[in-house]
Amino acid sequence: MSRYLILAALFLLPSVAKADVIAAENSKIISAIVYTARATVTRQSVVTVPAGSHSVTFQGLPIQMLPDSLRAEGSALAAVKFGAVVYKQVTASEIAGPRANELNAQLETLEDQQNILNGEKEAIESKKKFLTTIGTQAALRTNENIAEMNLKPEQWTNAAQTIFTSINDTISASVAVDVKLRDLDKKIAAVQSELNGLGSGQYSTYTVTVPLESPSSTQLTLDLSYQVTNASWNPIYDARIDTETSKMDLMQYGAVRQNSGEDWNGVKLTLSTAQPQRGTSLPDLTPLWVDLFNPQLYNGNDKNFAGAVSNSAPAPAAMMMEKSDAMMRDQAPMESKKEASFVTAEITTGGFVSEYKIPGPATITADGTETKVMVGKFETVSTLQVHIKPQISTEAFLVAKAKLKGESPVLAGQISLFRDGAFVGKSSIPLLRPDEEYALFFGADDQVSVKRKVLKDEKTEGGMILRDNVQERHFSTEIQNLHTKPVVIVVKETTPV
Repeated sequence: MSRYLILAALFLLPSVAKADVIAAENSKIISAIVYTARATVTRQSVVTVPAGSHSVTFQGLPIQMLPDSLRAEGSALAAVKFGAVVYKQVTASEIAGPRANELNAQLETLEDQQNILNGEKEAIESKKKFLTTIGTQAALRTNENIAEMNLKPEQWTNAAQTIFTSINDTISASVAVDVKLRDLDKKIAAVQSELNGLGSGQYSTYTVTVPLESPSSTQLTLDLSYQVTNASWNPIYDARIDTETSKMDLMQYGAVRQNSGEDWNGVKLTLSTAQPQRGTSLPDLTPLWVDLFNPQLYNGNDKNFAGAVSNSAPAPAAMMMEKSDAMMRDQAPMESKKEASFVTAEITTGGFVSEYKIPGPATITADGTETKVMVGKFETVSTLQVHIKPQISTEAFLVAKAKLKGESPVLAGQISLFRDGAFVGKSSIPLLRPDEEYALFFGADDQVSVKRKVLKDEKTEGGMILRDNVQERHFSTEIQNLHTKPVVIVVKETTPV
């Protein structure tokens, strides 16, 4: 009777879960929002949480992480409650001890395997040498039998075939052992390299702990977000003009790079114009004192002042680049084909910043390599002109006066220029807002001929006491349109006043 009572009492006791630490072993980065000088990364882990108070730890987070930006979110069937997120920087010395023991154990196992294979290789070589010796002795015995006229060809053939097969098997076994030894050498070198780097400080990481409490056992999807440095993006553009229709396509891309210590493999990528690194407020004003005027500070030799009033505009670069990765068309009839189109990003312009959600998963490696992603296409209304500055050059240049349409602005950045499918050079564009017009130069127009002539260039002096110097110059500019249709010509000159 007492045994049954004890069992019943055990069944009636409430189940008490022991508080423990749950490691987020299978966590992975699922999304990244890239700003101009940093990025927000979201790492996700699915863990099973028993009832009671526990904590989930993320280990090995990069040292470039900004701890103040840590944020935890999650979802589960049970009403899980989170506590304050705790972080700890784990230095290389703390990691080196247990990791070094683990690596030394791996190295010892690999070296044991290497010794076994070396012994196997020696046995194979001995067997090969033995078979070769037997073959040599058999040949000598054959010669003796021939001398005695005791010929048995079927025995020679069988013996030769047996020796050949055995030697061939030993050679194949030796090659297989060499392959295994080569793979072991690579593994040993990798483990040894990691052991050598343990003391260099490159293994300093963060460990983040998320305390939580659950009323019942449940499966929790936990998202840990944090900002990292050494990540950035900048807009780049392609402008493609069709001189027959005057239509210009403006394509925007994002050049993304990061060296945060973690690869972003197959993540949801968002490019943002927010700049969290610039601070949250303006600095304080300081008193401004009125002082006596010092003319030496404002003479004509002041380089900063001279640079401030300079009105020179940078000319577009004419450097060549690799062939554009434009869409290739097959030679099949056009009526059976449909033109492929780009999948553009989802653009959000509400509030104070713009965000570009890149379609599909993106992979950005943590080695600083620039990755080009498609953002979108901007609608423009453009007109073509031919600009001439005869005082500088007799070449005419094709210019597209483009007006931006839509609701999204165009950010400042580098732009590659294509005229009728041919790359003509690179330039840069400033920040453009909707309905704002900007001129893009698309290279020289050889179908417009320009000739500059000097008609008069004289200098005269007059006066006895007060001398007057007069310089008179007359020029003539002849322009010839060799196109088959009219073009708009814009001639720009400076005149003395």
